[in-house]
Amino acid sequence: MNATRTLILGAAATALLSGAAIAEIKVSYITPSTDITTGPGQTLIGVEEGLADLDGDFKFFSASPPAHNDPAAYDRILSDQVVLAPEYLMVTPATSMDDIYDRLNEAAAKGSKLIVFAPPIGLEEHPIDPLAYIIVPEDVMGQMAGRDIASMACAEGRDPINLAMFHGIPTSEIGKLRSAGFSEAVAAGLAECGITLNVVREEFTNFSRELAFKTIEPVMTAHPEINVVFGANSNTALGIMEGLQATGKTPGADGIWIAGQGGQLDELAAVCRGEIMTVPFRDPRKMSDIALEVVRLDLAGRTDEIQAVYPTQLVPITNCDQIFETVPQAMLESKGFRPLIPEEMWDSYMK
Repeated sequence: MNATRTLILGAAATALLSGAAIAEIKVSYITPSTDITTGPGQTLIGVEEGLADLDGDFKFFSASPPAHNDPAAYDRILSDQVVLAPEYLMVTPATSMDDIYDRLNEAAAKGSKLIVFAPPIGLEEHPIDPLAYIIVPEDVMGQMAGRDIASMACAEGRDPINLAMFHGIPTSEIGKLRSAGFSEAVAAGLAECGITLNVVREEFTNFSRELAFKTIEPVMTAHPEINVVFGANSNTALGIMEGLQATGKTPGADGIWIAGQGGQLDELAAVCRGEIMTVPFRDPRKMSDIALEVVRLDLAGRTDEIQAVYPTQLVPITNCDQIFETVPQAMLESKGFRPLIPEEMWDSYMK
């Protein structure tokens, strides 16, 4: 466990529970990453800060494994949560949902109410019964990027498209959905304008920036004709970008096109700089707001008003204008974004 933080937030339980004092309420959020530039890290901050606005006496716990693709470490963290038995256990899976079902059921048996940030695949077949799912339509995210790349290629007449697919973790539902969505949409879009699509290389780089960085050079050496690369998450896209730059190649409109996924802040900054072509954005702070609304309703005895599934809105991003129109300013002002774009660019949008 490389990040465990505890925050105690105290307030009189007045409006929420008709003035009655309540016992301390433990809330945990288990996440693959606490990095504030990532979606899960930003959702974590949103949950942590949002609890301060809820009436009640809350004790907040968060934890993440040393690496997002470390199922054993993630399982140990969930095992600790079974012992802790928080009233509310929020979870973003690190790899596959299959890896965490048993622990989640153990936690539920101890009295923890589950709020699960999950991909929308086979929810009706999941052997768990959470208060709510907060889902990101990962296949739609992939489709958005695929349509953007196809539209750009058709407009420019870039023919053929020689594509390299940098997939995520082989067992990850998220990775499978994103890759499949992208492949489906880019093929359909290019077919409409008669551009040839050649998928010349596929790699699994485990959502790792470092592995994507190391992999892109030998891939480009073997296939110098590649002109589009798909990265299955933000870190993959950034690793591809940095690896291309390290070998003297130019990512961006006049070079090799990179399609990203997820829209973490440093990836959005790369879109502003013109080095990544498309990134579907999911607002992690809205996801945290949904989670806290579920907690609020449940504490107020209004559990029947909680939706079983809350979808998360996605916004296609291909330029800096869209970023400043879409992303909350507090996120843009953070160290994950503002220092990564030219100061004059920041000033022009803040006028």
